Amino acid sequence: MEELKAHENSASEGPAIPVMHPTEASATQLVIPAKSCPTCNAPRLTALPVPNPWVYVIGDVDPKYPSLAVEKEAIGGMARLKADGLSNDAALQKVMEAPEYAYLVREMCFVLLVHEVETYILVPHYPQDYPMLVEAARSELSVVIGTVGPIANPDVCNGLTLPFLSFDKIYNFNKQGLISDLPVPEGADAAKFRSAASDIFNQIVQLINNGTGMERALAFLLVKDPGLYHAIWQSFSQNAQLVSVELKAAPVNSTQALVDVVVHTQDRKTGVKRGVYARLALAGKLPYVVNYWQQYLGQCS
Repeated sequence: MEELKAHENSASEGPAIPVMHPTEASATQLVIPAKSCPTCNAPRLTALPVPNPWVYVIGDVDPKYPSLAVEKEAIGGMARLKADGLSNDAALQKVMEAPEYAYLVREMCFVLLVHEVETYILVPHYPQDYPMLVEAARSELSVVIGTVGPIANPDVCNGLTLPFLSFDKIYNFNKQGLISDLPVPEGADAAKFRSAASDIFNQIVQLINNGTGMERALAFLLVKDPGLYHAIWQSFSQNAQLVSVELKAAPVNSTQALVDVVVHTQDRKTGVKRGVYARLALAGKLPYVVNYWQQYLGQCS
């Protein structure tokens, strides 16, 4: 499967929110096709803005040495802890998990990689939450919830100039475990459903670049709501394909920053397009579902 690619479009629907300081604003709309092939009928995402500084993002936590002095201290710890036969990463993990080296954890720099791109420098909102970073460093994937901050100075993390992400919570998981825990729809073949769910995760997670704005809704559904997988699976079982995922402000007056996540599918034989959507509230740091999946009556993209 080809990787998703990001493109910017100056269409008038509204600006997207890239990684930024909370007081900044963007002047572009983000349009992200699922495949680089312009003729492929593949999923894509159109995102419009939700103006707040909160982040709900999926990525990989990577510990880095902020300076040579910290690296030398860690290597000394590896020697004292007898890290024979361990790789560099495994030896560092052993040091960070040792209680006597808790001080070293506080000196380390923890970078969140999204699609293998260095995106945020993670810092705990509360000092007692450093163990979350140690746990995340040994996990395949992590969901990080927090608040985006200013750009770090180059001396903070060995030359990296990335936004700080002050986190409140980190959930760690591996993709296989997430897919295995999904309930199988009634009457579905379990193996086929889980294979499809794995593909669904791989496609949609690529649409989440930094977990700000409306992308928070998509990240939440991807790791919290089996209904997302069931809705797309139902279309697959009816010989339809996933065409696009659209994020748009709900057409209602509300103080809860309501967002509709619309999944568009297309029948492979007739070409008829259909949509289902879920509505989420994004006014607070923690998203939640207001309306679960139902038929979408608007125009399918």
